[in-house]
Amino acid sequence: MTTPFLSTFLPDTTRNRESLAAAWLRMLELGYTPRTTPVTEPEGCTRTRCAGVHHGYPGSEHRWALTDLLCGEDIDVFYSHMRERKGVKPAPPRRHKGCPYSGPGNAAKRAARYLELGLAVPDWDTDARAALAA
Repeated sequence: MTTPFLSTFLPDTTRNRESLAAAWLRMLELGYTPRTTPVTEPEGCTRTRCAGVHHGYPGSEHRWALTDLLCGEDIDVFYSHMRERKGVKPAPPRRHKGCPYSGPGNAAKRAARYLELGLAVPDWDTDARAALAA
């Protein structure tokens, strides 16, 4: 894994560093990593929600260029869609759309892949944890 880093356009502030730390941990927990293929950030992008994909943590309202370690797919994901949801209707963590390791039917395959990669099966992935115990 690489060292956590901010997107080039995101100011190096205390708040952004704190958000980076949380986002980086979540990215690793989901089995994602920063994309290693070149990513050209959009020229003139600002915090006003440009549609670009960014290399390095770009904040929650910009797409982050990642690779899914489980399936090898390059994905563009908003951190706001990765983070834990709490409250009245919590949203459970999920794999990206089209991931062959998604869903309860692939729990054993997903658990085996996490272990193959040397990653802990996340606590929230109760299906994969149950598959390991079986």
